Amino acid sequence: MIWIRLLQLYWIDAKKNLHKIRKVIVGGLKLEDSSGIILTDRQRNSNIDLTRIFACIAVVGLHTFPREHSVGTLLAYYLCGFAIPFFFMSSGYFLLNRGKINWNYPLKKAFSIIRLVVLWNLVFDILKSVFKVYSTGKLNIEWLDIPQDIIKSFLQKGEMGHFWYLGALIIIYMLLPWISQKSLEQKKLLLFSMGIVCFTVQTVSLVMTYPLQAGVIQTFRVWTSLLYFLLGSFIEEITSCLKKKLHFNAHLIMVVVVTGIVLAVHYFVGTRVILLGGKILKAEYFYDSILDIIWVILFFSLLLRVKICKRVKEFIRKFASLTLGIYIIHFPLRLIVVRILKVNSLTEAVCFWLIVLIISAGITWIIGKTKIGCYLTKI
Repeated sequence: MIWIRLLQLYWIDAKKNLHKIRKVIVGGLKLEDSSGIILTDRQRNSNIDLTRIFACIAVVGLHTFPREHSVGTLLAYYLCGFAIPFFFMSSGYFLLNRGKINWNYPLKKAFSIIRLVVLWNLVFDILKSVFKVYSTGKLNIEWLDIPQDIIKSFLQKGEMGHFWYLGALIIIYMLLPWISQKSLEQKKLLLFSMGIVCFTVQTVSLVMTYPLQAGVIQTFRVWTSLLYFLLGSFIEEITSCLKKKLHFNAHLIMVVVVTGIVLAVHYFVGTRVILLGGKILKAEYFYDSILDIIWVILFFSLLLRVKICKRVKEFIRKFASLTLGIYIIHFPLRLIVVRILKVNSLTEAVCFWLIVLIISAGITWIIGKTKIGCYLTKI
């Protein structure tokens, strides 16, 4: 009777889990989830989480290290230039290696992104109104400005202009069903085509001493975002090839050397060759550079080769869950911190960077403990 009861319990448990899986293809694990992705056998990768953490830390640096103050702060700023490419590559790693994707998934993700942007613009506008009440004693919420603020944030404008990345991500999501149906050779051809576009844009920019990308906001620089997104799907294969030819230490030395070359080139081009509006060139105008693409590939693949112990994996998993929240919060937070902490040297800039990073992580963690946390820090 005991074994009969055990079989009954097993059958009940199996039925409870059937709704989570719509299709199983025998001969290799291949599942379809409720959001419309036909999944291949790919578990969570702690090394990819590590790349997201590096990208998160670097993107805070991009917005806190001032370009104009000193050579040291400028080089620190340029050193963080891998952040956005890393974000796109980590997304490509998962999404383009999961089989065919139907329209349910990108539409669901696009809705989640729009909801998140709307909520954060509401939060920010309410907080601004609270500060106005504190300073002037009058409550004044410009409700009609909120829709404009939402649109502006996608178009790299206003206090939440860093949401351009989420706008670019929506475009990538809309292309996913089309890209996911392509064969391996077709994806390689598309990657090569995007590489040619990037090379052409960067070469013409150097010849004209003017960045062609300046005419297109980052949201719509599809050739750049798509290049790094596609690279993410091939980075595992690239890492495997590098692993066969290079010892880890040699790979590390190569990354250090290439990083030094990248910083030197960025400094020379950004301060001597191309000055946009008389100001030092931003890191975003180097994303199309072949040198930067090589740098990002070498650095990303190096992190994929790092051996991580179980304890560190747990920390990485927890920190990686905070990255989107940190990305969202750090941008307006730095505007508050900079009023308190004056940045006039590299040391002060490092302190500014760390303070913004730590406070953003703390706020994200606190929000994550609330009932609405999933709507404010998750897509």
